[in-house]
Amino acid sequence: MKKSQLHNIKETGFKTPDAYFDSFDQRLFEKLAVQKDMASIEGTGFKVPENYFENFDTKLQARLKNEEEPKDTVKVIPMRFWRNAGVISGVAAALILMFTIVLKSDAPLSINQVETASIEEYLNDENLNIYDIASLLDEDDLVLDNFVSTTLTEESLENYLLNNTSIEDLIFGK
Repeated sequence: MKKSQLHNIKETGFKTPDAYFDSFDQRLFEKLAVQKDMASIEGTGFKVPENYFENFDTKLQARLKNEEEPKDTVKVIPMRFWRNAGVISGVAAALILMFTIVLKSDAPLSINQVETASIEEYLNDENLNIYDIASLLDEDDLVLDNFVSTTLTEESLENYLLNNTSIEDLIFGK
């Protein structure tokens, strides 16, 4: 039910069975009479034989001595596998490590093998700023000739504008 409709509730939501209160007094007095009868009972109805707890230990030990192991049962053989599981898994891990080291490929990893998306994701996740990148560059890397290595001709600029822009962009100057 919505909050705005709470003031419209006309009923409490509780219901009683039909004719519940007509016979309520009679059922109440019946329960009270049963409780009175139960209160008059003095004993629990359970009896323990005389000297039961004094002789219990001796009787139990005598019974346990007389019982023999049944001959029809099968003895349980413990499995010692779990005791050796740690050793076996350690040997397996050492063998796998040895094979990966011995059988590694000798081809050097090049930048062409790394995907561009992986590099972008790494740079985005590392939260690098300009100062972090600048600290990795030397003075030799920051030579102006490295940044101005291409020159644009009028033809290449015109071809770029014709292929990559629309007339609306040129007219409205977006």
